[in-house]
Amino acid sequence: MVMERTVLLFCHAAGLSKTAWNPIIRRVAASPLLERHPCEFVAFDWRYHGTKSDYKDLGTILFRNGDKNMPEVEHETKYWTSWAPEELYDHIQDLRADDKALSRKTRIIGIGHSMGGTSLIKLESTRSGLLDGIIVFDPVCNAMAMTPDPFLFSSKMVANTLKRQEKWNSWDEVREHFHTFKGYSRWDKESTDAFLEGGVIPSENGTYRLACAPPQEAAIYCHNMLHFTEDDHRKLGCKVIYEHAELSKLFNAQVLSEIATALPDKVVVSPAVEKVTHMMTMEDPAVCAERIIQNLPKFPVFQGKAASKL
Repeated sequence: MVMERTVLLFCHAAGLSKTAWNPIIRRVAASPLLERHPCEFVAFDWRYHGTKSDYKDLGTILFRNGDKNMPEVEHETKYWTSWAPEELYDHIQDLRADDKALSRKTRIIGIGHSMGGTSLIKLESTRSGLLDGIIVFDPVCNAMAMTPDPFLFSSKMVANTLKRQEKWNSWDEVREHFHTFKGYSRWDKESTDAFLEGGVIPSENGTYRLACAPPQEAAIYCHNMLHFTEDDHRKLGCKVIYEHAELSKLFNAQVLSEIATALPDKVVVSPAVEKVTHMMTMEDPAVCAERIIQNLPKFPVFQGKAASKL
């Protein structure tokens, strides 16, 4: 007899860390649903983030057409739309590595925010049937969601990231900065502290710094913009549920809703989470956790059925 286990695999956004998911994981784990259907919770850090921090290569700052107001960063992280799905694939393979020896089947529900969500969709669209369900929060997956000049928009994100403070003399300074600085004012306090567990790390000289250096994060925003079409969604071997923020500038619900109408068994677009921005998982972990709890029963794994290719 083959034993089954269910894993909820959490994939964080650019600049964050796996610990940022802790407030959401805590709430999901405490739900009655998970008492009836026990799951394992797994979160990981993308390269250059959290436990994978590496300051050896900070990249090269360039300027589009020599314009100082339009910076770009050349760094490995820029090409995340290629390497992140493959890195994710390796994590999934590790989760299933012992299945044969243990006569076990590991079902995996991928849960991702921003680049984490985008990577889940891209991976499943290229390796159909790998996942048993996907829940994404404001994935950057639709070029039509951008402003009329997407390069100008991304350059602004890059410029703001490069200006970000990255070093502090003490942990008290770290906490004061993240709990008082305007740029983080929307963040939930528990989420802020959870991020700090992995997102800020000690330096050799006793000071503290961001685990992901600002140039490394900024390079992520210089990527080629993805656009998942209806055909891309047809390739999915599992259902994908889109959660998005009411105030987001990076997600086009109308376009995805049209795809959901064409593919109702594969694509679901939930109502927007109100009063939050693209950083929705950091701003309202309670609502995001509730959305996950509401969505899990929509997957065959939680219906007592074996997942099958749609």
